Amino acid sequence: MSGRGRVFAVWVAAALAAAPHEAAMAPAAAAGSPSGAAAAPVAAASVATAATVPVAVASVAAATVVPAPAVSGPSAGAGAGAGPAATTADAKPAVVPPPIPAKGLRLRLDEGVYATASGDGQIAVEALARRGEGLAGFTQRLCGDARLAPQLLESNRLPPRSRLKTGRRYRVPFEILASSWQLKAARALFPEDRGDATGWRHQVRGCGALRRENLWQLSEWFTGKGENFRAIREYNNLRDEDVARGAVLTIPSELLRPAFGAALPVPQRPYVLAYGKDQDGEYAVYRLRPGEALYSGVVVRFTGRIYAADVNALAAEIAQRSGIGDVTDIPVGFKVKIPLDRLLPEYLPEGDPRRKEYEAGLRASSHFSNQVQAKGLEGITVILDAGHGGHDAGATVGGVWESLYVYDIAVRLKGLLESRTAAAVELTTRDGDAYRIVESDVLPVSRSHSVLTNPPYAIADPVVGVNLRWYLANSFYRRALSADDDPQKVVFLSIHADSLHPSLRGAMAYIPAARMRDESYGKSGQIYEVRQEFRESPRVEFPWSQRVKSEGLSRQLAKQVIGAFEGLGLAVHPFTPVRDHIIRNRSEWVPAVLRYNSVPSKMLLEVCNLNNELDRKLLQTRAYRQHVAEAMLKGLLAYYGQSASLPAVRVAHAR
Repeated sequence: MSGRGRVFAVWVAAALAAAPHEAAMAPAAAAGSPSGAAAAPVAAASVATAATVPVAVASVAAATVVPAPAVSGPSAGAGAGAGPAATTADAKPAVVPPPIPAKGLRLRLDEGVYATASGDGQIAVEALARRGEGLAGFTQRLCGDARLAPQLLESNRLPPRSRLKTGRRYRVPFEILASSWQLKAARALFPEDRGDATGWRHQVRGCGALRRENLWQLSEWFTGKGENFRAIREYNNLRDEDVARGAVLTIPSELLRPAFGAALPVPQRPYVLAYGKDQDGEYAVYRLRPGEALYSGVVVRFTGRIYAADVNALAAEIAQRSGIGDVTDIPVGFKVKIPLDRLLPEYLPEGDPRRKEYEAGLRASSHFSNQVQAKGLEGITVILDAGHGGHDAGATVGGVWESLYVYDIAVRLKGLLESRTAAAVELTTRDGDAYRIVESDVLPVSRSHSVLTNPPYAIADPVVGVNLRWYLANSFYRRALSADDDPQKVVFLSIHADSLHPSLRGAMAYIPAARMRDESYGKSGQIYEVRQEFRESPRVEFPWSQRVKSEGLSRQLAKQVIGAFEGLGLAVHPFTPVRDHIIRNRSEWVPAVLRYNSVPSKMLLEVCNLNNELDRKLLQTRAYRQHVAEAMLKGLLAYYGQSASLPAVRVAHAR
């Protein structure tokens, strides 16, 4: 690792330390094969912690070193951990916005709401108080938390308990704005800025007469801590702390405020791979770092394989090609060769057609974000789907049925939404004739789940059960639109528990990749035709623009939910916790319950890995299931610009 890389790693670590089943998952043609039992055990392998910043550099004869992933990648040959150098050439957009004048700048964001920037680089929002709106309501609307009212009064030099005057403009400092307003203000003031796979790419437009931006201020804008300027300087190979107008630099994803982190197209950290070619074809090289194993550190991370049989098979293939005799005793720094055709597209060399297609999709979908703010989720419809059920138990490991436990979580979330918010809640299934929370750690067996179509379907065939779920969800969606014609006020969450390689833990979310969805689809047969939801709309139509927008909205939703899990101390999948398709048995697909679902904002959440002993034991505790429901609630609130004060979770006591 170069000196620059070591400095970056130290500063990122310091910044982080300082900061407070198978039916729904199957392809459409065969949706519904029940999960098998746990795969054969593998040799114990250490897994690098998710908090570690994974940076590596490999030097191989006749191999080209290039960084991955990046939408507009850094220069080849950068040191370990070093990102793209700030540049005004290759990365410079076609048009550079004019500098922020010395007298300042004001841009309209919404009716009565303006983004402002002063000539000395102070960013804020100014908003008009609405008729009948008190201090608490104004603060809630702009800050997402009424408890920030004292800071708002202080910033406007008003005494405590002051009343706001209708039609008067009040200043809201950037640091206390709700995440959604922070993002809107930044995008208005810096229109060429955007997220990519490595972080937030910022184009310097400059402030005042000097037309420059100071790294300390820039760090405060995008990370919330001026002290992070050193890490940004090192990452971008900058010598000066003032950056000239037109330069483009990257704020690494690890340092970003939640507002900007949630706007990134993928939550990946940068890696550096080497690429080469031998008699067996093209490959990538990764040097193992301390604590990493072939299974998790290479196969899961770089190829996206997560199911035990897939991980074990590919690990054996890679070991043979790399000359590894014992996969449990690989020296640190060993050059592991990964076949190029097995890599996820974001890890392919720059210019590779698959990578270019993938990045083009990310850029297209990243332009769409949720614009709805809903206090207490008022006016929002939440459609909940508990995976499997009835005679489809889903993943079954150690006597634990996926269907029983994810249904319990769905019912708990339903209760939280109905008691703490104003959201309308719809469930696609029910166990018996009523929704009941069973106050027991280990849940009793039940096969009485039905899909709540008209007439209901007692789940017998998993394929039929999955198809009827999306028909029902689409019916709920149409009903919601008839009351309020705003597609972004409806969300769909399908809740599952996966059975993966046992080295993996935690939650993971799937969203629908636009490139992997059909433009038109429908079912046929009496079992569908007798149901009202099918007769309402036998076929679904998804134009390309609609699929792209749905991918962007769904990614934002999934990131908020996964972020809520992390915020409450719940385990999250260590590599790419938000994915846009499934990879299994050399096939790739979007789960049917998402693929044919008309709701724009949708996700399938795998709350844990049943094949991991700790995850499985935790799922068998009602406290953990309640915490999972609370995390999902918090994620939904965040997606609609709200905050929820929930305590961090302690789960290490599971027995």
